[in-house]
Amino acid sequence: MKLDWNDLRVFLALERGATARTAAVQLGTSHSTVLRRLQALEDALNAQLFDRTPEGFALTGPGERLLAKAQKIEAEVFEVHRDIIGSDVELEGPVKLTAPPAVLKYLLLPMLAKFQETYPKIELEVASTDGLADLDRRDADLAIRFSKSPDEHLVGRRLPEFHDAIYVSKDADPSDPSLGWIGWPDGRKFQERVASTPFSGRPIVWQLPGLELQAEAVRQGQGIGLLPCIMGDRDPEMRRMEGDFTQPTLPAWLLQHPDLRRLERVRVFADFVFKRVTTLKDKVSGR
Repeated sequence: MKLDWNDLRVFLALERGATARTAAVQLGTSHSTVLRRLQALEDALNAQLFDRTPEGFALTGPGERLLAKAQKIEAEVFEVHRDIIGSDVELEGPVKLTAPPAVLKYLLLPMLAKFQETYPKIELEVASTDGLADLDRRDADLAIRFSKSPDEHLVGRRLPEFHDAIYVSKDADPSDPSLGWIGWPDGRKFQERVASTPFSGRPIVWQLPGLELQAEAVRQGQGIGLLPCIMGDRDPEMRRMEGDFTQPTLPAWLLQHPDLRRLERVRVFADFVFKRVTTLKDKVSGR
């Protein structure tokens, strides 16, 4: 019996994504190819690896047993890949960065343009997401992440402290008690955050899933928002409620896998981003 690594990749993508369509997007292939490779793997093993349910693909007993072995093979493949590319000393080729949308839009974009101008042979690939990229699986080479305790095995540099401030529409009357908070869907956690602000007694009137939506609601005068200073301070449609009040966010980190420290283009890019963000520490802290 001969197993194909590409078939195991499909198996792992189906286990993680639960649907053939999600697996196809993850692998950059077609829905039909995913199903064909799964059938080839099940034929090779003479076993049904998934039950097809209305909710998606669910592992069977044989699938559960294969999962641990496939994950081990995947880890070994990535280790070999990192070891080989880790000897690269050329300042050319791809570098993948993932960062939260607000950080990319309001802080990083100008410096990324400058980096591309300085190193035209390095191809930047940027993912704008609040999700956590898997650096072990090379979903990204570098990640800007907000966390009290990032994964210990990752190489991390602490970025300057980011702060939020309270913003209101430039045309609104901040003393108007009907202006309540515009916050996140998790009302309990957001309530904990605003408890230490000068306006802790105001109700949460909107719960919106994203900083851009929250900022737009503030611009339209629908409430007050606790927004990143890098976002609110540069927006002419809003102003601070309390000029000196700021609140620190979770610690910000620039993270990478330790095996990529020898990859020169990643090291150069990481140094560039770290130094540029550090020079803007007053901006990110709202001072």
